[in-house]
Amino acid sequence: MKRLAPLLATVGLIATSLPLLTAPQAAAAQIPGYMRQQPDWHRCRPDQPATYECATLKVPLDYQHPQGRMLDLAISRIKTENPGKRRGVLLFNPGGPGVSALFRPVGLNTTIPKDVRDQYDLIGFDPRGVGKSSPISCGGLSADERGLGGPYRPETFPSDVAWARSVADKCREKSGDVIPHITTRNTARDLDVIRAALGERKISYLGYSYGTYLGAVYSQMFPQRTASCWTAGWIRSASGAA
Repeated sequence: MKRLAPLLATVGLIATSLPLLTAPQAAAAQIPGYMRQQPDWHRCRPDQPATYECATLKVPLDYQHPQGRMLDLAISRIKTENPGKRRGVLLFNPGGPGVSALFRPVGLNTTIPKDVRDQYDLIGFDPRGVGKSSPISCGGLSADERGLGGPYRPETFPSDVAWARSVADKCREKSGDVIPHITTRNTARDLDVIRAALGERKISYLGYSYGTYLGAVYSQMFPQRTASCWTAGWIRSASGAA
């Protein structure tokens, strides 16, 4: 990654001179080493269009201790074909939680309205702990434990709790030091690192299902960085242009 060499030194120097971070919206702003990254874009896959590019950023495992362990954050993009109409970037999250969005720009490039496509670079990313973004692993899960569970029913509640506890215990065995940091608020902080790395003052965002919640959390934590949001469809917010 270009110009990432001084990252650790920069983060370490700043961390020694700052108190413990408490304000969520200030966390990323206090670690300029992460915010100044420049993505090293490259073609994602030979069987995909050359316009579909990928890069990897670094984010702190723990935003309260940014000088510590780092995670990889995989991002992708397809740039608008009409630079004269460009308004900014449009980030995606399809929900889950835990669904990869790295390949979303390819599909959405042909399905979203052309006027939207003309105005935005389409940006995908795998959330921390997912896909190519330092994925966490849970060893020894059975086929049943790999499922999604089911809706709440009083008669199955004890067995549902046992199922969830078994999955959690096996994941904790493999990734117990990482799991506490795989949170919605940390993913929102990662979104702001992506925004800064892309050189954008604000971002626009499209979320489905859980992704609508992630968008709401980002807007709450970084209201000055939110240009517009769509949730579960093409519904533009009234928050203004990028």
